[in-house]
Amino acid sequence: MILILKRISESTLVPDIESFISPALKGGLFSKPGNLVKISIQMLTAANSDKAEFNALVRVEPDAAAMRIIKQLNRKPLNGKPINIAEYSLRLRNNDRRGNSSRLANDRRRQDRRRSELQLMDVTAQRITDVMPRAVKGWETDITL
Repeated sequence: MILILKRISESTLVPDIESFISPALKGGLFSKPGNLVKISIQMLTAANSDKAEFNALVRVEPDAAAMRIIKQLNRKPLNGKPINIAEYSLRLRNNDRRGNSSRLANDRRRQDRRRSELQLMDVTAQRITDVMPRAVKGWETDITL
């Protein structure tokens, strides 16, 4: 399962995320331990703004361990900033169930709320430093959905 850590601090590095998630990956008496497969840090910038937003995508196996991470770490601070953790789902702009023909005149939501013209840049390679004690497996490959 792929998890998204929303709006992480700009100074967050891959080892920080790894050490934040690792306690929740440990198995218990009745639960199996999880495996951290990949961490990817992404920067979102709007075309009309100079502000950047940082998110992290984390692939965890099995799904039960990922659900345990969401339950234990959601709204907990990472580098002093509380973050949201949720299951990542891919949504496309042209995959709107309502379609343009089904919008009524009395529809309260007349326009799309999704932000347009976002630029996405993967900054994981820039965040991995020489002081990192061990390499994170799979960081150099893209997440396939």
